[in-house]
Formats: sequence, structure tokens, C-alpha cells
Amino acid sequence: MRSAIIAASLIAGASAFGVPPTVTSSRRSTALNEFLSPEERADKIERWGEIRAMTKEEAAANLSGEELETYNNYYTEVREGVLKMQELAKIMMKDVDKAQGKEPKTKGQRKRDAWARKQNRAAANAAAAM
Repeated sequence: MRSAIIAASLIAGASAFGVPPTVTSSRRSTALNEFLSPEERADKIERWGEIRAMTKEEAAANLSGEELETYNNYYTEVREGVLKMQELAKIMMKDVDKAQGKEPKTKGQRKRDAWARKQNRAAANAAAAM
């Protein structure tokens, strides 16, 4: 009986590492799924690097159409992200600063606090039992 269970578990464990079946599709690949080669992407990457380095005034003067819209969208997202991170940092610093001025609790105070928690829990349990 034991050997049957062990053998079954070994077989089940080995089959867990099997190769998943591949899904084949009869549909053609679309342009969205195509992977551009590094040579095809190099000019776009270089142009975007130039655009990203521009100031707001330079971009307004030199860019138009889709490039200007992309520039504005990118820097809007970047600015929003920076503002969110600044707010998060302020919130985190409030929590850090809370403990700065407090003295650490003594062993006796920790025991008194634990006793008070036990009393509160017992009172709540007694009230719930009624």
C-alpha cells in the first residue's frame, strides 16, 4: 500500500514538470505583434532621445503633431509621478518622525500595557457571551 502511494506521488510529481501544450492559431500575426529589429528601431530611439532632452519651450518651437503630443504626454506623466512620490515621501516621513521624540517603553510599562490589553479582551469576550 505504501509503495503504491509513493509511486503515485512520484508519477504525479514528475508530470507536474511536463511541457505545457503549445497553442497554435490559424490567424495571421498583426502589426501589433511584430517585433522590430534593433536596426529598425535605432532611428526612432535616437529621435526620442533628442526629443526627451528638449525643454518645454524648445519642444513647443521645434515639434509638431504627434511628436509634440507624445512629448507633452510623457512629461505630464513624469511630473505626476514625481508629485505622487513627493506626497508619499511626506507621508512616510510623518511616520518616521512620530517615534523620534518618544522615550522607549520600560519593561514594566510593556507589562502594564499587556495586562490592560488582556483585561480589555476579557471584558469584550464577557460582553459578547451575554
